[in-house]
Amino acid sequence: MASSLHPAQAFRLLEESARPVRRLAPIALALRLSRALLVLSGTVGLVSVGAPAIFRDPPAYAANALGTYVVVLLVALPTMALAMRAAAHGSLRAHFVWLGTVCYLLYAAVLASFSVRFNELFLLYVASLSLAVASLVALLRCLPADELPARLSARLPVRAIGGYLVAIGVAFAGLWLMDVLPALASGDVPRSLRGTSLPTNAVQVLDFGFTLPLCLAAGMWLTRRRPWGILLSGMLLVFFTLESVSVAVDQWFGHHADPLQPLGGVAAFVALAVIGSVPMLGFLRAVDAPDVRAARGRR
Repeated sequence: MASSLHPAQAFRLLEESARPVRRLAPIALALRLSRALLVLSGTVGLVSVGAPAIFRDPPAYAANALGTYVVVLLVALPTMALAMRAAAHGSLRAHFVWLGTVCYLLYAAVLASFSVRFNELFLLYVASLSLAVASLVALLRCLPADELPARLSARLPVRAIGGYLVAIGVAFAGLWLMDVLPALASGDVPRSLRGTSLPTNAVQVLDFGFTLPLCLAAGMWLTRRRPWGILLSGMLLVFFTLESVSVAVDQWFGHHADPLQPLGGVAAFVALAVIGSVPMLGFLRAVDAPDVRAARGRR
C-alpha cells in the first residue's frame, strides 16, 4: 500500500531538498588531532625546558629554542586548550584562537625540524609538524567560511585591520630582503646565517613562502569583507601576537646565553605584541557581536 504524506511534511521535504547541502567535517576529528598535538608539544616542551643540554646548537641559538618552548608551555598550549574547549561548545571566536595557536605550533615545529641540530627529540619534532598540519586542515574544514561575513560586526574597522596586516607583510618582507639581497649581490651568505651551520634561514623560507603572502592576501580580502579574508585575518592576528611574544622571549634567552646577541629585538617584539593585540582583540570581539546576534534574531 502506498504511504501518504501530510501536506506540511511534503512541503518541508521539498523545501529541504531545494536548499544547498553543506557537509562540514565534524569537530571531533580536529579535537582528537589537536589533543594529540597538545600532548606531543607539551612533552617536547617539558624535555626541552627540563633538560636544555639536549640542544647541540651554538649557545645563543640553543637558548632561542629554549625560549620558544617556554612560550609553548606557558602561553600557547594553555591558550589552545581553552580555545578548544570553548569551540567544542560552539564558540566561533574560539575557533579563530584555536587556528592561530595551531599555526604558531606549526611554525615552531617547522623551525625545530629544519633548523635545530639533530638531537634525541628529532622524531618528536617531525611528529609535531605532521600533527600540526593535520590539525590545521581538519579545523579549516569545520569553519563555515561563507557564513563569516554575516557573523562579523559591521562596526569592525576592516580597512584599518586589513591595512595593519598588509603593513606587517610589507615590513617583514623588506626586513628579510635587506638581509638577502646584499648577500645575493656579493655572493656571500646573509648576515643572519653568520656564526651558524645553517644552509638557509628557515624563518625566511617560511615567511617568504607562506606567512607574508597570506598576510597580504588576508589584509586585502578583509577590507572587502570576503569570507577567506575574514578567516585568514582572524587566524593570522592570533598567530602574529603569539609569535611576537615568542620572539621577544627567545631573544631574551639568547642574549643571556651570549651577550653579543643584540637585545634590541626584545623591546621591538614586545611592542609589536602589544600593538598586535589591539586589532586581534577588536577582531575577536566583532565575531558574533551583539549587533550581529540582534540581526540574526530578527531574521
